[in-house]
Amino acid sequence: MTLLVIGAKGFIGRQFVAQSKRGEVYAVRRKTAGGYVQFDPSRDRLQSIPGIADITHTLLLFAEREPDRCVVDPVGTRFVNVDLPCKIIDECVELGIIPIFASSELVFDGKTGLYKESSLPWPILEYGRQKLETEQHLLSTVEDGLVLRFPKTFGLRQGDRSLFTSWIDKIRERPSVLQCASDQFFSLQFVDDVPTIVRTLIQSRISGIVHLGDGQRHSRFDLLSQLCATMLASGVQVPELKKVSIHDIDLPEPRPTDVSMSNARLLEVMGTSAEPIESIVEKLVRQYSGTS
Repeated sequence: MTLLVIGAKGFIGRQFVAQSKRGEVYAVRRKTAGGYVQFDPSRDRLQSIPGIADITHTLLLFAEREPDRCVVDPVGTRFVNVDLPCKIIDECVELGIIPIFASSELVFDGKTGLYKESSLPWPILEYGRQKLETEQHLLSTVEDGLVLRFPKTFGLRQGDRSLFTSWIDKIRERPSVLQCASDQFFSLQFVDDVPTIVRTLIQSRISGIVHLGDGQRHSRFDLLSQLCATMLASGVQVPELKKVSIHDIDLPEPRPTDVSMSNARLLEVMGTSAEPIESIVEKLVRQYSGTS
């Protein structure tokens, strides 16, 4: 297995570069940099990449991930989220490479939660509609292709702008009150675990749709409350938390309320559950304690 990662400079892609042995991952990005090969999907073809004949799988991680940008500029973001990945999927077929597409929990409308791979996708966001269109192209074009639906993915590194680290940065600004939606639910995926999951799915010859994540239904407000309680126990001053509705937040599109996903299929392959969120929060608070 040799994996081509397109979008390797991003939040998830960097983990593949950091955790892979020489020859396992071929990382490309738009601009040449140390350890990366230049590849611009808007103008280059896969055939132009040196060593493409050795590639067995291509992971498409690049995207415009901000839902608000998608609704403001549906044409421009559709080019990034639909046109370009579909082009690369077609080129993979020509070269005999198996494509793997990084999709999203936001292909669901959020009315029920704990969605299975067999659940009917019904996006209410422009971003979700774009992701679903690319999913459908891959599944109708490539028999052994793979769609990975990512839940809310988080890291533990300061400045990574993911869920918990962003909250900690806000708390350290010492606001007196911090608002948080109490009616939004999702599953979680620790970013450091993604490369191992992808390698295992490839080695197990899994195709079709797979939901990543811990298979749990987490409340945004409860997660923030847990983080604040852990920080308070470690001697950090925390703000008062104020519950609000996700529907009361001024956003260009109404957000789905419950996009949690079942990970039963993933568990069948991996055989082990994700680390409990409680221990991850404790680890994160310990890591941040003592830093300015």
